[in-house]
Amino acid sequence: MDNFEDLNILICDDSITNVLILTKLVESEINAGVITLTDPRKIASTLIEQRIDLILLDLEMPHLNGFEVMEQVRKTYEPDQLPIIIITGTIGITTRNRALESGANDFINKPVDQIELILRVKNLLKIRVSYLLHEKCNQILEQKIQLRTLQLNKSIHSLLHSLAVAGELKDDDTGKHVFRVGKYARILAEGYGLPAELVNMIEQTAPLHDIGKIGVPDKILLKPGKLDDAERIIMDKHTIFAEALIGSNDSDIVQMARVIALSHHERWDGKGYPSKLRGESIPIEGRITAIADVFDALTTQRSYKDAWPVKKAVDYINAASGEAFDPALVTVFQKNISSIIEISKDFAD
Repeated sequence: MDNFEDLNILICDDSITNVLILTKLVESEINAGVITLTDPRKIASTLIEQRIDLILLDLEMPHLNGFEVMEQVRKTYEPDQLPIIIITGTIGITTRNRALESGANDFINKPVDQIELILRVKNLLKIRVSYLLHEKCNQILEQKIQLRTLQLNKSIHSLLHSLAVAGELKDDDTGKHVFRVGKYARILAEGYGLPAELVNMIEQTAPLHDIGKIGVPDKILLKPGKLDDAERIIMDKHTIFAEALIGSNDSDIVQMARVIALSHHERWDGKGYPSKLRGESIPIEGRITAIADVFDALTTQRSYKDAWPVKKAVDYINAASGEAFDPALVTVFQKNISSIIEISKDFAD
């Protein structure tokens, strides 16, 4: 025996007698919930308030006839989503065809043959059950995809962090430099007004800005003093090494990491490297990372330099506004300096 106890059938007929007859017939032969209306104007609100799985609809009614009701319903629900059976005393192929063209799934003439009605209702309810099952399977699949995507994103973020730390281990064995750069970059991105999704991506990828240093020989990278011209040329190639290391990938976050690694040494005045980009032609994520990286590099000790006092580093960045750095981002940096200093203290080496 078919079980439709979780489904609701809406019966709409302006004749209370017909409503009672159809209700008794459905309740006695079909295990489903029944909702009744004698005013077709209430159908729209009923569909919002309750889940309806099939409509038994009289064609000849005051206020709204069956065709007008179907026009309303089909603006929201496709025939597979909400089956409609038209019941009418009008006999003729023209009326039947018009009803089917208007979105009816089936058509029954009055006087209603009870066996025919029950069979047609059951057939359409089976279709409705199949639709709901398919919809549920899609929802379960979508949930699994979302869960898998979340797990994959966590794995990608973990891998990106490990790569960032790997790129810094030669001259920063704590790995806190890349962490601080990510946090500074987040503050700047938020202050600049970027969307939340981009802010998160920049925080995740800014730490990979110097991943290309893996390709720089130790004797140059760890030299305790100023590099000569030949050594500087090799050091500057770490941006290009990064591009080759990260490569091209369809992942947005990997693409952003590549762009940051390649562009974070470009300058607002066009005198940076490797491409001598100028002003707005430098990707915003590269401009943000440039300030975050320079501030952290200046305020921490390296093999070739002592740490600068915070005020000296801040003054340097302010003085370089419009030359090395985007003036708008320098303004954001100035407005958020207290938060940036707090991070530098909380995550000091």
